[in-house]
Amino acid sequence: MQRTFFPHHDDDALLAELRRVVGVVDPIPEPVRIAARAALDRRPLAAEFAVLVHDSTDDEPSLAVRGSAVPRTLTFVSRDLEIDIEAARQGDADTLRLTGRLVPPQTAQIAIGTGDGLVRTRADECGRFAAAGIVPGPLRLRCWLDRAPDGGRLVETDWLSI
Repeated sequence: MQRTFFPHHDDDALLAELRRVVGVVDPIPEPVRIAARAALDRRPLAAEFAVLVHDSTDDEPSLAVRGSAVPRTLTFVSRDLEIDIEAARQGDADTLRLTGRLVPPQTAQIAIGTGDGLVRTRADECGRFAAAGIVPGPLRLRCWLDRAPDGGRLVETDWLSI
């Protein structure tokens, strides 16, 4: 039996054809694509990280059993800022309404990153903010605080699934 070897210049064409075939036969699932994009989206060097310290689905398991009608509450903490959010279904829609507050109260620009894009809103002088039409899935908050001593400060959360 004689083996046929492909010349070196055909390697790129062979790899391209293999990628195409695998993409048709076994495509990458969309949730994996979203997670990969989120993993590659690095925090800016100046960002301060807020850690998740409370998740109602973890801390109060009975709420998870009751279904999606019960709002999910989350609390993130950085060195001197607390970010509380509540995610609730919008009536019969397949989207969520996100309400939150910053403690201590202060104004800020809020960007809610989702697997589908970015939703921007603003925290008022009481630290309250809200956004509607959030698609359930991966989510991250970025808060640009207006009254930081250095003229502005970015605090952000890690990605989580909501």
